[in-house]
Amino acid sequence: MPASSPSFLSPKGPQGDMGGPVREPALSVALWLSWGAALGAVACAMVLLTQQTELQTLRREVSRLQRNGGPSEKREGNPWLNLQEQSPDGTEGRENGERSRRRRAVLTRKQKKKRSVLHLVPINITSKEDSDVTEVMWQPALQHGRGLEAQGYVVRVWDAGVYLLYSQVLFHDETFTMGQMVSREGQGRQETLFRCIQSMPSNPDWAYNSCYSAGIFHLHHGDILSVIIPRARAKLSLSPHGTFLGFVKL
Repeated sequence: MPASSPSFLSPKGPQGDMGGPVREPALSVALWLSWGAALGAVACAMVLLTQQTELQTLRREVSRLQRNGGPSEKREGNPWLNLQEQSPDGTEGRENGERSRRRRAVLTRKQKKKRSVLHLVPINITSKEDSDVTEVMWQPALQHGRGLEAQGYVVRVWDAGVYLLYSQVLFHDETFTMGQMVSREGQGRQETLFRCIQSMPSNPDWAYNSCYSAGIFHLHHGDILSVIIPRARAKLSLSPHGTFLGFVKL
């Protein structure tokens, strides 16, 4: 029997184009790689489409904000403020706070407009022998508003209302009693609003005493007020901390 050649003993398989056997593992790997590349390209395309959609949404939002004027710089810099504005409670609280601020501003303007303050200090005194009185000439040390006006020895009222009125005179006199009174002239009559009397030491070195009075009165437009010491040639201090006169509208 003739001997078999090696070609007859080798296993027969499918032939390739070049006459050799096809390598199946390499083909499988190539197929998997191609499928992976295709899936990756599809995923990238989906991501790009999603980003494109979000970008278009943002562009529409920016265009809408530009048409509406957009948020203020203050709101853009404070994200918490935006959150508060979106909540009903925050909006209501802001509106209530704004109303309260407006109310306080109106009340403050009214108070500033209507409240008058005048504090006077002495600059001179005049003694009247015929009427046995001493009068004090005043000048403003503090003034707010135009409801009162100092005119030499008297104070004229321009703004009617309820006032706190106070007066003090520091005496340096050996006369056994000294005092002061505040009088008002207006509405066709003259009256004393209040008076103060103090005993004085007989020793000239110790003859110092102050007389202070205060009260609340309704003053009328055109009233004239003055401080009178019911004694001629009265000796008193002209220091601003010893003798003074003041009005505060309530």
